[in-house]
Amino acid sequence: MTFGNLLTVIFIGYICYYAGMITYDQYFKKDIVPLEAAVEEEEIDISDEAKEFKPVSVIKDNIRKDLSKEEESEQEVMSGRIEIEDLIPKINELAEKGKDSILGKIAAGWNEIPQAA
Repeated sequence: MTFGNLLTVIFIGYICYYAGMITYDQYFKKDIVPLEAAVEEEEIDISDEAKEFKPVSVIKDNIRKDLSKEEESEQEVMSGRIEIEDLIPKINELAEKGKDSILGKIAAGWNEIPQAA
């Protein structure tokens, strides 16, 4: 059985299943479905909490300033607090000296992943 035949059988099976479910719901299932669920509602008094509520004014400009500060701090954390200007010479040194450079000594302790053949 090829994949196309299997897919066709599954597709026809789904069509028959849904056609059967629609037919059953339309003609054979005669239960009356309540429009509203019979759930007893309970009143909850929140007047005490409402009295203690104090509104806070939020200004959209202040939020944007705070977000920009967070974005700057995230960039510093993501780079490991090494400036790009300081990192480029170290990368060049790694390319020239290999394992004898500062970054090469750090990377020597890492486990290398073998290349997939």
